[in-house]
This record gives sequence, structure tokens and C-alpha cells, in this order.
Amino acid sequence: MIDFATVKAAAAGRWPEIHTYLGIPSDSLTGKHVPCPGCGGKDRFRWDDSKECFFCGGGGALTGGDGFSLLEHCGWTKADALHAASQYLGLDRVMCSPEQRQEIEQRRQAKIHADLDDGLHHEAHVILQCVTGRKNNRDLEGNKAFRSARPDWRPYPTEVWERETLAAKRLIKMLGERYGL
Repeated sequence: MIDFATVKAAAAGRWPEIHTYLGIPSDSLTGKHVPCPGCGGKDRFRWDDSKECFFCGGGGALTGGDGFSLLEHCGWTKADALHAASQYLGLDRVMCSPEQRQEIEQRRQAKIHADLDDGLHHEAHVILQCVTGRKNNRDLEGNKAFRSARPDWRPYPTEVWERETLAAKRLIKMLGERYGL
């Protein structure tokens, strides 16, 4: 049976490519302080390639760990993280049935689609608010639910047409990613 130690040893030096394959954005794995792919903090996450671990200051309390811990921080269960990493590395050929591999891949695709759908919803919300004129930039900036769902959000330009254009560009990009356009 494949265990964490076996997969961790095989994954040494390959965690960034494994994480990217499993849906963690590659720009989160640069070694710089960036928005957290797990909890969504603005500038609290850092991946350390030399130690193969991550650090996140979510809620003021520092958390971190190895490649498996990062997957857990991003919503994976321990078992799913183990199976997905071993699948990527080709270690599960004997241990994992084709049905299990297909299920893991379907879960990975569902997570990617759910993240894109969430982003689409929020960009559409921005466009709606800009067009109807019911909220201004400060209202969006103070809305904690909106901010937590959009960790990469930055205050929009003051001109309404600039905000609409920026939101529309983001919406088009996400629609392309979500539906392969």
C-alpha cells in the first residue's frame, strides 16, 4: 500500500508541478508573499521551494507544512491528497483502479470549475453594481463577504467606465477558462 512517506520521497523537488496539476495556481508557488490559495488572505501566503513547505498567516496565526499540508489547507482530504499526488507521480498504477483515478480527476476538475464559477459570479456582481450605480468603490471595498471571495481584488479606478471595462475583461477571461473559449 502507498503511504505518505513513499509519496513524499517521490515528490521531493516536484511539489510545485504537483500542486499546479492539482489546481493550485502556479503564481502562488513563487516564493513571494501572495494571496493564499487556501484561505484567500491578501498577502499572507508563501511557498518555500528549498524547504518544500508553505507558510500562511491566516487570521494572525501562522500555519504551514509540507506539500500534503498545503493540499489540505486548500480543501483536500488527507486521503484524496495522497491518492492524487501518487497518481500524478505514477505510483498508484497498481494500487489505484482506473475508476478511482477517474474519480480523482473528476474531483479535481469539479474544484477548478467551482472556483471559476465563483469568480464569474463575483465579476458579474461587480459589473451589475457598476452599471446600476448602486454601489461605489468604497462600498465594494468594505464588503467583507465580497473581499473574502475575491482575494486578488484591488480597488477599481474611480471612473465608472474603467471599472466596467476591467470587470468585463476579467469576466471574459474566466469564461474562457471555464468553458474553453
